[in-house]
Amino acid sequence: MFVIIVYDTERKNCARLHKLLKKYVFWNQRSVFEGMVTEAQYLEIKHSLEKNCVRESHIVLYSMENDKLLRKEEMGEGHGNTTNVL
Repeated sequence: MFVIIVYDTERKNCARLHKLLKKYVFWNQRSVFEGMVTEAQYLEIKHSLEKNCVRESHIVLYSMENDKLLRKEEMGEGHGNTTNVL
């Protein structure tokens, strides 16, 4: 499945969330991650976020069965890293 994960959190928690998410998906922009994951990985991500996330954080997970249904357009220079995750 294809996922997009965005978060809004206090500055002190950004590094922890960034480190956790980059294990599974690509860092796209500031607090935005995206990529293909299995159902098991998706559940693992959710569990890790629930376990490690602080109350002040707001995290949104968007998912779709495949990336063929997604139309993506980018404008400007990106700040993320789209190299292989592993």
